[in-house]
Amino acid sequence: MKQSIRFALAAAGAGLAWGYLRHRRDGRAPMFAAVQALEWFVAYGGAAALLERVREGLEGAGDVEVERVTHTRQTIVDHSG
Repeated sequence: MKQSIRFALAAAGAGLAWGYLRHRRDGRAPMFAAVQALEWFVAYGGAAALLERVREGLEGAGDVEVERVTHTRQTIVDHSG
């Protein structure tokens, strides 16, 4: 997990540089760069990795199994025939 956070932080750094270079002539370049960094951080799994670390800290080292629902799936079965 630390690896994914590091990767996402590296992506954020690259996004910051890219955003600043892309908008360097605009007075709002630092803001655009920060938004670009945040977008790349989230896109490369940084938000999910941070949430996982927070969840681990809250759950502690106990033997409690917590079910997480992150998406839903619908299965349709056709019984005709």
